[in-house]
Amino acid sequence: MKKKKDRKINLSNTETKAKREKKMPVDKHGRVMKRRAFPRKPVYIIAILLMAVAAIVFLGMMIIANLLPSDLTIIVSVIVVVLLMLTCFMLSSRYRWKRIVGIVIGLIFVLVLASVTGFMKSTYATMNQISAAGISAEGPHAKSVDVTGEAFNIYITGIDQWEEEKGYDLERSDVNMIVTVNPVTKKVLLTSIPRDSYVKLHTAQAMDKLTHTGVYGVDETLNTVEDWLGVDLNYYVKMNFTAVRDIINAMGGIRVYSPVEFDSSLRPYHYKKGWNDLGGRQALFFARERHAFEGQDAIRVENQQRVMKAIIKKMTSSTTLLTSYDDVMAAAGKNLSTNMSSGDMTELVKMQITDLAEWDIQSQKITGEYGEDYVASLSQKNKYSVYYTDAASVKKCVDAIQALQNPSVREKEEALKSTSKSFVINYLNMVANKIKEGKEDTDN
Repeated sequence: MKKKKDRKINLSNTETKAKREKKMPVDKHGRVMKRRAFPRKPVYIIAILLMAVAAIVFLGMMIIANLLPSDLTIIVSVIVVVLLMLTCFMLSSRYRWKRIVGIVIGLIFVLVLASVTGFMKSTYATMNQISAAGISAEGPHAKSVDVTGEAFNIYITGIDQWEEEKGYDLERSDVNMIVTVNPVTKKVLLTSIPRDSYVKLHTAQAMDKLTHTGVYGVDETLNTVEDWLGVDLNYYVKMNFTAVRDIINAMGGIRVYSPVEFDSSLRPYHYKKGWNDLGGRQALFFARERHAFEGQDAIRVENQQRVMKAIIKKMTSSTTLLTSYDDVMAAAGKNLSTNMSSGDMTELVKMQITDLAEWDIQSQKITGEYGEDYVASLSQKNKYSVYYTDAASVKKCVDAIQALQNPSVREKEEALKSTSKSFVINYLNMVANKIKEGKEDTDN
């Protein structure tokens, strides 16, 4: 009985061995060949090295560019390190399928980090390019403040020419707007100044149209407006038609409200009464139109404010910041200059990413009436159409700027309560509010 049992066990072992050997590959001499591991060891060693290099470069660029809030930077860093460790674990596994999955994850890991690193590098370079162009070529120097804790004024000067016309035509300041920003109360005030405003030039001390100050450079425009209004202009942004068109296109267009229906006198564009979804070129000619209105330049100033409001709203939305920010910066880098430092621009971006706040955008304009008078930059033999600004209107606008810059203690306290300095907390609050709004809509 024992012999029979041993014989059965031996037969069973022989069969099992035969089965195993049958599955194993053999060479031409019939000898069993050993299976080679897949992927081969050098492959996953190279994969680990590539991932490590990509992670180091990414983390280094993230620190240099400094585009993300501190808590978000920590979260991203932890995620990168955890993914790196997880992939290394899978690549060192004895199981073939885990090593293959590890290779796939590793490739995705490297590609994603490379693209994000490229995005941060180009954004950082563009910010420096925009700032350097404004500081070196134009002047004057910025009156810098803590842009995340103090109110400041940005002067927008829009030049009436396309990029290809640069150097062949005079750079008149066609759009003149003071953007007052209070980062604490999350309020913005747009103050529009008619292009033909009759003002005293800073250098020549002679009367001229405000638009003509652009011919002498943006420093003359800023100094003239500061002399006139008595308001500090901390920064300026200078852009031409091409910049406006390209920036709006990079955002994916904007949504602008028109109180009346009209056609552009410059291009075959029609604008309906109500909301209009506009591309860059359509938005530009919406803001430029004046002959279609009885009020002419006064209506154009209001439309310029509508376009600027739409740009600010679109740019400060979380969707645009995450999906189109690189494209917007690339578009701005070609035809826009400012004396705001790249560091200040970065701080504003980080603040918006952290707060995820909706800004309260208000607007006003300096009013007056048209007349005729002599202008310093043109022949003194003739009088030209100028805009006499109303002193009461000027005072009202200046008072509103100062009021927004100097909010009450109560306003500051309420604003600080509404947001946290943590991106995570603000993000969770935003999600909770969205869910709450969705439930309320369902109940109604």
